[in-house]
Amino acid sequence: MTSTSPPGDRGAGITAGADHDHDDDNAVSTDPAPRPIAATGLLFAANGAIFGAIVPRLPDLKDALELSPALFGLAMACYPAGALFGGLLTPVLMRRRSDGAVAVGTMIAASVVAALVGFSPVVAVFAGLLLLFGVCDAITDVSMNAHGIRVQLRHGRSLINRFHAVWSLGAVLGAAGGSLSAGFGAPVQVQMIGAAIVCAAAAAAAYPLRLGPPVAEDEYGRDLDRAHDTDTAPTRNDAAAHGAAPSPAQSVDPVVRRRLPGGRALVLLVALGLFACCAEIVEDFAQTWSALYLRDVAAVGAGVAGLGFIAVQGMQLIGRLTGDRLVEGFGAIRVGRMGGGCVVLGAGAALTGSFVLDGPAMVAVLLAGFAVAGWGIATIIPGAMVGADSVPGLPDGAGLAVLNWVMRLGFLLAPPLVGQIAEHVGMRWTVAPMVAGGLLIALLAGPLLGRSAGPDRTTRPGREAAA
Repeated sequence: MTSTSPPGDRGAGITAGADHDHDDDNAVSTDPAPRPIAATGLLFAANGAIFGAIVPRLPDLKDALELSPALFGLAMACYPAGALFGGLLTPVLMRRRSDGAVAVGTMIAASVVAALVGFSPVVAVFAGLLLLFGVCDAITDVSMNAHGIRVQLRHGRSLINRFHAVWSLGAVLGAAGGSLSAGFGAPVQVQMIGAAIVCAAAAAAAYPLRLGPPVAEDEYGRDLDRAHDTDTAPTRNDAAAHGAAPSPAQSVDPVVRRRLPGGRALVLLVALGLFACCAEIVEDFAQTWSALYLRDVAAVGAGVAGLGFIAVQGMQLIGRLTGDRLVEGFGAIRVGRMGGGCVVLGAGAALTGSFVLDGPAMVAVLLAGFAVAGWGIATIIPGAMVGADSVPGLPDGAGLAVLNWVMRLGFLLAPPLVGQIAEHVGMRWTVAPMVAGGLLIALLAGPLLGRSAGPDRTTRPGREAAA
């Protein structure tokens, strides 16, 4: 959504306090040029790469700290625990600085923390660093998605699946680097320092390209998002009642005061979060357990163990690159149901293959099953995020923050659950939650994806009347 007013008119109706909060962002371009698209792509790529870089080295860290599967799962749960807290902080930070600026800052911080994880001397430090990494990653996740959705709205067509495809590409490249480093015996510390430098540099490069603060402007350039409260701002009717002509800042009715989610909005956001959690089960398995699964079940070496994560993210990348066209051609509901079926098929094939096959045949079936499951979840999380951002009457980032909080809660519960399955039932059965998640995706796609506003949404609810 672009303004038709001259740039110099923008500040006419902005309150002094709000203008002070955003002084560092006001000079940033807000037009739909490729610069904000490039900034969003850099942030998504860096975020995926820093996570992907460490995944193939998790078995090395587990062995170095001499952790059992159950204790390893508990330690890994500190990452989503930190993310729960980080998700609550995000709307507060985004009220002080624009979503793009917040995403850049926390992405650089996440890169530094990820590099320090490789130096963990004991499990307590390992868990604490994962907790801090989760805080930084959750803030980055919400803010860069909020920025990406704003870029999509200004560009006038769907881009969110492509941004998530860039995340998958970054994750694949990061995991490939980690797998190669593990195969050549490079120390975890050296590899993660290199990955952190590259990812932090990519985030820093996005800073001058990002959008400025989110705005909704009237024909005079008045910033409706940061206008006076509805209780105190005069309207054009007030001016007319006193016989005065309305000023530019008073020429439109004020927007309805934005609120925190409640009632039906909160129920819908939680449902969308649970729906996204079903896809996250696959992502969590790929990130946390796939390397261990291939090493312990298929008896592969360190250089091959990272291929499970690459298989999931690689097919996610393909699915997200083609996801917008599939949704436009077949509808979000059909694509969601088909995705859930692919998760069931892929995870079921991996579970069956682990019992009836061995050697290279087992490895091939496991990787193929992971790949099919990865393709199945490609559009689920982006679709849920667009749906959450479509909920009317909420502050910028609030719907995404609630969705992210529910998703991170799922991440918190998944590693200990899978760790208990591995400890008491066996590593082969750790893919069983993926089968259950695929079934739920297929069942919930109709009632949830059918309510999303879709990629053609061009204005944020609550701002249409003001515009």
